[in-house]
Amino acid sequence: MKNKLKARLAAGQVAVGCQMRYGTPAIVELFGLAGFDWLLLDTEHAPQTPTGIQQQLQAAGCTEATTLVRVHQNDPDLIKLYLDMGAMGIVVPFINTPEEAEKGASACRYPPRGIRGFGPHRAYGYGTVAMREYYDIFDDEVVFFPIIESAEAIDNIDAIYAVEGVDACIIGPVDLAISLGVPFDFECDVFLDAQRKVAEAAKRAGKPACTGLPGSPLEGAGDKVKQLVQEGFSLILAGGDEPFLNVMCKTVTDSLAACKELQWKS
Repeated sequence: MKNKLKARLAAGQVAVGCQMRYGTPAIVELFGLAGFDWLLLDTEHAPQTPTGIQQQLQAAGCTEATTLVRVHQNDPDLIKLYLDMGAMGIVVPFINTPEEAEKGASACRYPPRGIRGFGPHRAYGYGTVAMREYYDIFDDEVVFFPIIESAEAIDNIDAIYAVEGVDACIIGPVDLAISLGVPFDFECDVFLDAQRKVAEAAKRAGKPACTGLPGSPLEGAGDKVKQLVQEGFSLILAGGDEPFLNVMCKTVTDSLAACKELQWKS
């Protein structure tokens, strides 16, 4: 029941993760075995089902990776469901105000700290862990990460970070850039200034900040991560199953392009 991601961040270490959309337990297990610190199961932008999410949580449980679920909306019932399945954290999109952050954070904790209803199944080992032990421990182990995706959220970033139960904020770069009026321009001053504000707010709050690794993971990923850490980010999303498979398939087909011009028959 120990949240290794939370422990890693509390120790001041960087944590590198990936986002999973294909809904395939074997792929989730592979990413966990590859050594990623955390895996984010995306139900917002992929046709995931609760049954499929539980299967992926079980697969990730065979690895050292901490698994979080990205819900499609700030819904306490959805949050409760995935925590009961054994997710160690919840990620919610488009959190724009401290009130919205409080709603999500509260849904992750039991009374008196929150509003989560009691009824874990896989989360407490189908009953192999005592109910009271689970209740006493889990509130301190779960993490709640709002996604910052709008100019309004940037304006409210200090207040969002100040909410009890917000453990870190994740920048959603595409929607944030669109909201700022600079779609897909992640190098312009407007976007970089917003990114800096998130990192600075995190530092003031004494909490981590998360952002994605720009560009291809095959091109200088280590240097890019070092730069992001220097800028104040300790949680890094290095990509995911979709971009990794896309990049590797294209890399292989490009390397074999000349072979396709060969003639086996004269």
